[in-house]
Amino acid sequence: MKSRLIWNEQKRIINLGKHYLDFADAGLVLDSQFRLDVASVRSDEERMQSFAYIFDRLAVLTVVHLSGEQPHIISFCAASEEE
Repeated sequence: MKSRLIWNEQKRIINLGKHYLDFADAGLVLDSQFRLDVASVRSDEERMQSFAYIFDRLAVLTVVHLSGEQPHIISFCAASEEE
């Protein structure tokens, strides 16, 4: 994995049950040579949405970059039709 990600363990478990994607696999998105990154700011937080095909579906990984901290996973799910 290119960079180490951190996450809230309770949120990881909820995400796994809801979206069937484990935060522990999020590095697959970051490692994809075909990844598309889209930067945004929300609530004064710098965020990055990364799109890549993993497990035969287009996945979206959203991380927040807080000063002095490693990237923190906000969400990890299959892309919607709009995305």
